[in-house]
Order: sequence, then structure tokens, then C-alpha cells
Amino acid sequence: MAGDIGTARLIGPEFAGRREESARLTGLFRVVAEGGVATVVVGGEAGVGKSRLVAEFTRGLDARVLLGGCVELGAEGLPFAPFVAALRDCAGEVPDESRRSLAPVLPVLGPPETGEDARWGLFEGVLALLGGMAAARPVVLVVEDAHWADASSLDLIEFLVRNQSAVPGSMIMVTHRTEETRRGQPLRRLLTGLDRVPWTTRLPLGRLGRRAVVSQLRGILGREPDPLVAQEIHRRSEGNPLFVEALAETGTDGVPSSLEDLLLSTVDRLAPDPARLVRVAAVASGPVRDDTLGLVTGFGVDRLSVALRAAVDAGVLTVAGDAYVFRHALIGEAVYHGLLPGERVDLHARYAKALEDDESALAGLAHHRYEARDFPGALTAAFAAARAARKALAYTEQFQLLERVLQLWEVVPDSASLLGIDHLTLLEHTVEVALRAGEHARGERLATAALSETDQSEGVRVAVLLEQRARLRSQLGLPEALEDHRAAVRTAPDGHPARPYLLNSLAARLMDVPDPEAREVAQEALTAARRAHDEVAEVPALITLAVLDARLGDLDAQLPRLARARALAEGMNTPRLRLRALHAESSLLQAFGRLDAAISTARAGLAVARETGLARGCGHEHAIDLVGALISSGDWDEALESAEHALELAPPPTHLAHLLCLKGFLALQRGDLDAAAASLHRARELAGEGGTFTQGPLFLARLEADLALAGDRPEEAREVVRQALTSPFILVSNRFTWPLLVLGARAGFTEPMPEPRVAGPVQRAWSLTFEAERSRSRAAWAEAVDAWEELGQPLRIAQAQYGLAEAALGAGDREAAETAIRRAAGLTELLGARLLGDRLADLARRARIPVTSKPVPRFGLTPRESEILRLVADGLGNREIAERLFISAKTASVHVSNILGKLGVSNRVAAAATARRLGLVP
Repeated sequence: MAGDIGTARLIGPEFAGRREESARLTGLFRVVAEGGVATVVVGGEAGVGKSRLVAEFTRGLDARVLLGGCVELGAEGLPFAPFVAALRDCAGEVPDESRRSLAPVLPVLGPPETGEDARWGLFEGVLALLGGMAAARPVVLVVEDAHWADASSLDLIEFLVRNQSAVPGSMIMVTHRTEETRRGQPLRRLLTGLDRVPWTTRLPLGRLGRRAVVSQLRGILGREPDPLVAQEIHRRSEGNPLFVEALAETGTDGVPSSLEDLLLSTVDRLAPDPARLVRVAAVASGPVRDDTLGLVTGFGVDRLSVALRAAVDAGVLTVAGDAYVFRHALIGEAVYHGLLPGERVDLHARYAKALEDDESALAGLAHHRYEARDFPGALTAAFAAARAARKALAYTEQFQLLERVLQLWEVVPDSASLLGIDHLTLLEHTVEVALRAGEHARGERLATAALSETDQSEGVRVAVLLEQRARLRSQLGLPEALEDHRAAVRTAPDGHPARPYLLNSLAARLMDVPDPEAREVAQEALTAARRAHDEVAEVPALITLAVLDARLGDLDAQLPRLARARALAEGMNTPRLRLRALHAESSLLQAFGRLDAAISTARAGLAVARETGLARGCGHEHAIDLVGALISSGDWDEALESAEHALELAPPPTHLAHLLCLKGFLALQRGDLDAAAASLHRARELAGEGGTFTQGPLFLARLEADLALAGDRPEEAREVVRQALTSPFILVSNRFTWPLLVLGARAGFTEPMPEPRVAGPVQRAWSLTFEAERSRSRAAWAEAVDAWEELGQPLRIAQAQYGLAEAALGAGDREAAETAIRRAAGLTELLGARLLGDRLADLARRARIPVTSKPVPRFGLTPRESEILRLVADGLGNREIAERLFISAKTASVHVSNILGKLGVSNRVAAAATARRLGLVP
């Protein structure tokens, strides 16, 4: 089936996470196209995308592609099956003298030769046939699923590879399932031998990381996937693309029926003891040690060892440290779902018995007791496990365990005496943990339930619950949040120690709405805190007042106040307040154009959130700060990486909408209008028309107007701006208002627009750009260019240079226009700002101005790669780089590989030496 790649199963429309592997194949084919040879062995588990990789690589390749696959019959039938398929269309190219020799792989040629030399004649004939093809055009022979190959096919593969030097311009690709290639099998021996052939390359295909899974889901769904759904699909699929597709189609519950045969094919072939062991392991729901397996199965040591060896050799279980896990979690799920109900209950009871004295396995004990229908035992174990999770700062796990306790409370008599706690107190604890864990929707429902149980005469207790529900509702973008804050303050009596905290929470909320009351409330909170000598309550008041005063334009006067707030929070070991101080500082630094300091502070916030177990509860705020500052500084690759990382934190709807707007902005500037529109659509779904975070309506309107202008729809852009100007938030935070006003002016909006006060150099640059858009004068644009250059924001510089070029052309000054266009073009090339780059090219073409691109940095290193090169030169490994930059170790590894390739060196030591010699690092 020559060149018939179209029959390969394609896992969704998005080919995700295979950039490095594709680059390696492209590099090897370059050698082949220049007259060399290459053999590539692609190994990976079933469903990992081997066929997809081959299909994507060979699609559009300037080569003759011969594709053949093996069938699951092994040596018992269909000899030479992959070659029969691959060479089927080549019969007309066989010389007359070779027709009988090649008949075993081309039956259409007639009866094959017989005799002692027939096999040798066949092998030489296939080699000669490939040589004839390769003389005219590079040839790629693909043998798929070699784990099912018959013995004759394996012999022919080995012959062709070992003699491939006689066929210059040829590439041989062999794919196989790693779980089917075990010790002692013929393919295993063949591959070991091929490793010694100098032109053979092993290309292992691993599972996808979370971001690649999200990218695949985006392609399947045609929109941005819900982060929690994406997280669950990644967890269950473990990055196997086929499993991702099946779970996306059928939902996240249960095992897709389309996968059951594949998942259980190896399990069904096990002998009774290993099969029993696998069923027991499936009930463990995670890693399980051999001593636990022995207790649950009742197997003796020798019997257990034999069964474990069989299960591991069959590729069903694999060793993970001192425990065993399923090679793929979905195999365990499929086995578990195949158990009879009574069998499940019995095995869970056996596990509970085996774990009851293990203090480190409290969560597992609670789970097994629950599934064994021992509800009182599950209640006490879950409560104890929740306390242990709290000590470990594992707030998400603690919240899940407390939810299980609340569930069991309804069915276990006298739960209060068993736990030593009443139901309302349990609810209050769970609401508090929900805030730490970022479980805002469920926490809000629990807070409402707690309020319904609370005696309204207990004013402080009611007030605290109202304040907690207000914060939860605020994160969810619910308009009732502000009234909850006000009610909490009204309910708490004057002079009570809780009152400063309630006032602080209200003041923080009032900062984000069009209400001048925030300063008064914050000052009242500060006074109350100092009167009570409560430094903890003083910190948030200091932060709020510093932010409000900085918005008036003098950041430097407020930085010491923020530094004091942060120092107090650190000294009192209150991480949430420390995080709030870092967030406020980073946000303000970005607003005033101090991008390096903003980036550093945002990274510090992310580090603190991670170290204190608050990444899901607070980390998304710092991630938004980081992404925004990176976009402004021009490091768009890192900005996108950071945005994807932030999505892993499952941010609440309002912050998720903000992140999607930032991603949409990047996609738009890079020329991907469809991706930008998809991000905008999902953000609008999340935020809704009544979104209550200050910048929300303005951010959404800004992206929508930008998209409309990019699509040459100025009327639509004007209408978007018109609607946004009616928002009550329009003058709350001027840093988000000015960009929208600029877009309105660019779209030709002629109606009266508010002119906010200018606070700081960034707002000054925006106001100058606004005036330039309205006047279209050279002088105005020159001022805007100067303002943005002082701030060092490359996209804004380039946009202002474009405006200056247009104005210069209008004034007949071609020389000034050419200078502006060239400067802007150099910046857009460095940024990858295709949208503006295309506009510049069009302007230059219409003005008949030749544009030569500004040279890219030496060796083509991106800003992100230059940063990583500095860390490599400092001696950091991939994991250390990943931790420092908040990226995955795999992403760091890809960057390092790219750096080595661009510098033309083979290892990290050589890269560091070369970088220092050439002045690329200090």
C-alpha cells in the first residue's frame, strides 16, 4: 500500500506534543535526501501515537513512501505481510529477471522460485527494488506494528537494515509496541542487534504532558477545554493520546467501551494466579506494596513472587519504587469495573484490615472502609486523614476528605460523639479549607449551608461565615459578594477582635468596585487593628491603603508601606497575607512599567504559594501578574508557558477568564485570529455579562475590539467600545481603561469619551497614544514612540512606530516613514508579532518602501532560550531550571536541546563554554 498514510488512525485534528520527535525525523530525512541512509525504530505503548507520528512526518514529504503493517497472527501465517502491503503498487517496476524472486512479496508476479537460493534471491531482490526507487527519489519504507511480525518479515527487516548502505537515499522506519516487546522475543533480539548498526536511531515515544493533552483536547472540542475536565482527562489518560480522545468523546466517568478490548487484551491471557493478583491490585486504587498484596491475596511469598513476575512480564503491572502500579491506570479501572459487586466489597474489606495499623495510609484506609460499607470506620479514618493532610499543607486532599466526612455524617448514627465535633463546626472547618484549596463553588454552597444552621444571635460566628462566603462568591464573580461583606461588618459588634479582619475584607472588595468608600473602610480597619495591637490585622489595611494611594500616581511613596506589610506577614508566618502583599506589589510594579521587578515579584509569589500549599487557592493571581508582565516585556514564549501552567491551578471563573484573555491577546498578535476568538468566546462564557472583577468587562471588551479591528470590522469595534464605556467600572482602575480608549480612537469612535487621570509613566504613554490616534499627527506619534521606548515595551513601540510611519507618509516624508517602518519591522520579527508585521508589510508595499528585516539575535536564540542558557552556564540541571522558571522538566529539556542545536555543541558543558566565549552570558 505504497504511500497510503491516510488510513492511519489520527488522534484528533491537533498533533500535539511531538515537536521534538518530529524535528528529529526531519533532521534524519535531511541526511537521506542528501544521499545518506537512516533507520528509525519508533517504540511506544498502544495508543501513544506511533502511527500518527509516521503519518504527520510522511504527509507532504518529498519522497516515495511505502507503508506496510503487520497483523496479529505472528509466525503462524501471512509471511512477509508488511512487505506484501508496502510493495503492492510496485509490481510494474520489477525487472523481468527478478519477477519470480520477488513473487513471495508480490503474488501478482506469479509463482515464486523454489530451492535453496530462493530466500536469498528474495532478500536481494527487495534490496535492489528499493535501490532502483531511491536512485530516482528518496524512499521511505515503513513497517508498522513489528511486534506482530512473522519470523520471515523480521529476517527481511534485519537484512535490509544491515545492507542499507547499498541503497543511498533510503529511510526505513519500524514501529512497535513496547509492552509487546519482552525479553526473549524475536523482535527484542532483532532490535538489540539493530542498535549496533551505525545508522539506526531509537525514537521512544512517551506519553503527553498536561499542556499537550490540553492542546489535543482543544483540537478535538474546537474550543478551550474546561481546566478541571482537562485535568481529570489528563489524570486518567496519563497522557496517552488514544485514551485522551476516547475520554473526550465519552466523558470522564467510567472506562470507554471502545478501549476495553485494548486495555484487557493482555490481562485476559494471564494464568489464574497472576489474574487473581491483578484483580486484587485493581482494588488498591494506586501503588501497592508486595506485603500488602500478600495479606490481601493470601498468597505465600513464593507464590506471590511468581504471580508478580508474570504480571510484570506481561506488561500489566510495573514496578514503581517499592510498590507496583498498573502500566496504565485505565487498565486498573477496566479490571476493577469487571469485578462482581460482592468481590469488590470483600477485597476492600481485606485492604482495610491490612492497612488499619498503618498511620501513613489513613486516606487509603478511609477509602477502603467506605467501599466495604464500614461507614463508621470510614468516618473516623477520613477525619483523621483530613487532620494529617492539614499538617502536610495538602489542602485539596483535606477538603476532599472533609467532604467525605460530611457525606458520612448523614448515615452514621452519633457522628458527633465519634469525632468529638458538632456538624456546624465541621462545616465551618470545611469552608475555611475550601478557601485554601481553591474549591470556590463547593465552598460557597457549604458556607450557605453553615449559615442556615447558625443561630443568628451568634453575631461573630455569622459574620465570619458571611465574610468567607463573600470571598468565595467574589472568586466566582457573583454580585452578591459585596452585600455579604457589608452584612458581615454590620453583624460583628464594635470592639470585637474579628472586626478589623471583616473591615479589611470589605475594603479589599471595595477597591474593585466604583465606590470611594474603600479608603475610609481601610483606614477604619487600620485604626481598629492598632487599637487592638493586632499586627496581623494591620497588614491587609496597609496593603489596601498603599494600593489606593499608588493609583494616584506616586508608586515610590507606597513601596515602603508594601515592604513593611510584607515584612510583618513574613515575621508572623501568615503566608496568605504575604502572598497578598506580593500580588499587590507585582501588580503595581507592572502598572508603572517596572517590568523586571514585576516579573521577579510575581515569581516570588508563585514560589511562596507552592511552598505553602496555596497554589490552587492563590497562585493564579501571581500567574496572571507574571503573564501580563512577560507580555509587556516581549517574552511571549515564556508568557504562553506561564499561562498554560496557571491553567493547571484550576483558577476560579473570573481569573480563568482573565488568563484566557491574555492567551487570546497573544494568539491575536501572532496572527491566529481563530484561536483568539475561541479564547474570547470561552472567557465570555465564564465571566458572563455581569462579571464583577474590575478589569473583567474592560479586558473582554479590549480583546473583542482588538479582534474586530484585526478583522477589518471598525463598526463592530466602535460598538464594543460604546458598550464598555457604560460599565460602572470604567474609571475604577485607569490602567485598564486607557488601552480601551486607544482602541476606540483607532476604530474612529467620535462620541465623547472619558479621559481618566494619568497616574504613572505607563498611563502617560497610553494617553499620548490616545492623543496620537485621535490627531494622527507626526508630533503626537513621536511623543508616543518616545514614551514607550522609555518603558521598553516592544509591541507598543512598534505600534507607535507604525502610527508615526503613516503620519510621515501623509506629510510626504518618505525617509522618516522608512526609518519608522524598519524599526517597527525589526521589533515585530523578534516578537513574532505577525498581525502588526503584516500591516507593516502592507504599508511598506503601498508606499513602495523596501523593508529588510532586522537580524535576529545571534544563533537565533529566543529570549526564553537566552534565559535558560544563562542558567545552564550557572550549572543548573533541567529540574532545577524547571523549578526556577515554573515550567516542567520536560519543557526545560526541550529548550536545552534547542540551545545545543543552535550553538552547534553536543553537551551542556560545551554550551556554557561557547556562551561565555561569545559573550552570550556574563
